[in-house]
Amino acid sequence: MKVVSLENAILRAKELARRRLAEGKSADEFVRIGKADGFRIYVAAGKTVSNSPEKQHENTRDVFVLILEGEVEFAFRNGEKTIVKSGECFVLPKHQMHQCVFKTLTVAIEGVFEKGL
Repeated sequence: MKVVSLENAILRAKELARRRLAEGKSADEFVRIGKADGFRIYVAAGKTVSNSPEKQHENTRDVFVLILEGEVEFAFRNGEKTIVKSGECFVLPKHQMHQCVFKTLTVAIEGVFEKGL
């Protein structure tokens, strides 16, 4: 069994994100903390810089996200918008076209389904 300090993983992800932000770039940084039954588990930290182009995209894998700090706004192809805040979680299905904006430095746990790939 591998035991990981969640606090250290969060600090590392925030450090990586702050480095990108200091360069004037948007940050979307990941620190891998383990794997479980086909999922890779990460701590992610990110913030969208206002001068960064916001593009709709899709993930090739299902993604589970638990927001620990901050919030993220999702805009979907059909015009729907959703804000997910600290303490909330969701599953983003693979191939769901979306755009996400991190208005503040946001920290999350992400589980990316990779089984069979």
